[in-house]
Amino acid sequence: MIALDNGFEEVVGIVADVEASAARLMAATGYVEIARGAVDAGALALLGMAGRPAREVLIGHRDVARGRIRLIALDGEAAPLARDGAQAWDTGGIFDINLRALGGNAPIERLHRRLGDAGYLAHAPITDWDFGPLAVREVVESDADGLCIALMERVRPPLAGYEGVSGPASWVFNSTQVVADFDAARRFYRDVLGWLPVQETEGPVAQASGVNCMGLPVGLAAGLTMRIGIYHPAGRMEGSVEIIGFGMKTLDFSASQPPMRGWASLRFPMSDIDGFAQKAREAGCAIIGPIEAEWRPHGRTRAVAAITPWGARVEAFEMQAGA
Repeated sequence: MIALDNGFEEVVGIVADVEASAARLMAATGYVEIARGAVDAGALALLGMAGRPAREVLIGHRDVARGRIRLIALDGEAAPLARDGAQAWDTGGIFDINLRALGGNAPIERLHRRLGDAGYLAHAPITDWDFGPLAVREVVESDADGLCIALMERVRPPLAGYEGVSGPASWVFNSTQVVADFDAARRFYRDVLGWLPVQETEGPVAQASGVNCMGLPVGLAAGLTMRIGIYHPAGRMEGSVEIIGFGMKTLDFSASQPPMRGWASLRFPMSDIDGFAQKAREAGCAIIGPIEAEWRPHGRTRAVAAITPWGARVEAFEMQAGA
């Protein structure tokens, strides 16, 4: 059974070839196929693609029934990239999803290599972050469809909550949006929706040497700061949303929407989608729905989509009786 009001259940990506993309990601992450078929008309409408025939493949971790990836490809010629030419610090839409590298020694090197074999290219080499009690390793990489994945490895203290979760990759536990107006995005998730902060920090973008995981020039990065906020309905990093503000003028891709390729939406099971839609509309989001949609393999739902002013699409689903 799906847990309600507990973060996103899955992330939706639009690709050129759904079969090829699913096969590459499964080979790299160890994920398995969960479902496939023609995309439901209601689900297409939520993405702003009503009347556009498309196919989908849902893949996910074999041990965890959440944090899945739904890949969708429209029939016919592929659309352009949503963040075509964007750098990691450019704003608009959904930037990435986060996976933990698991299993054995140096798991991030192995998972990074597997994603490289699947056609992913890193924005920068694996970066080591040492914050005293906390040490992590991170690498950010993207493929030709604009699907960006950040890999994280916990060095210390030992990672808790993933006992019994096999590698090489965890389920999708977090997703990032790079925003031009950090305060507005923070206000939306924390104050309007009432989600709890998992983490709120402001600090340097890079190590003192300028080394960073976002691909910023090392000669400039050492002098830059960023604000980070991570939010979740219950304050957990399980289907959480992260916002990053670099506080500088960048290219903006907020107007880029499906069917353009890349990460298209986050899907949240909720107990009150009407209340969510009202709050989101009052906060300046464009709203689609509510409409009925088949959410394969979960069944019939009522659903709405909220498109934030910075172009991130948040879909809320309410399960129908008997689904």
